[in-house]
Amino acid sequence: MRTIRGYLFAIGLLFSTAMAFTGCSTVDDGSFTAPITLSEKIGGKWVVNSVLQTDEANARTKTLTDLLDFDTFVINLNQDEAGNPSTFTVEGSAPLLLPTSGTWKMDYNFTKSDNTPSRLLLNDGKAETALTVTAVPGNTKTLEYRLTRKTNGQPFVSYTYNLTQAVK
Repeated sequence: MRTIRGYLFAIGLLFSTAMAFTGCSTVDDGSFTAPITLSEKIGGKWVVNSVLQTDEANARTKTLTDLLDFDTFVINLNQDEAGNPSTFTVEGSAPLLLPTSGTWKMDYNFTKSDNTPSRLLLNDGKAETALTVTAVPGNTKTLEYRLTRKTNGQPFVSYTYNLTQAVK
């Protein structure tokens, strides 16, 4: 009789424990949220902090910010209602190193696993200009990209734009 009671007690205890672990869960796992893309971080209106010119042959740099009206440079990277890249415009009276309007996109919309920099692609309908993104906005609202000019496939000069997101 005691062994039957022991078995029944063990089965009851096992059943109670199983019910405790499979009972109603009060944890709300939430719903799926899409990951934040580089386009979302980069989109917006950006004003210049500094522009550096680098002679790629000997790595000499020169600050161009206060020269040739680079301090008036503004780029608007517009997005559609879904947050996808759409059009861009460049404002100011700085020398035209970039196209002044067109469409933009990222070559890859997430941080690359091989640690290569992402490229911001500006298309004015005639040609595509690739800018190497060297700093992505995060805790600070700073965007930095580099435009490299080449001749016969060899870089000879680059321009590094350091930008701050304009206050809306």
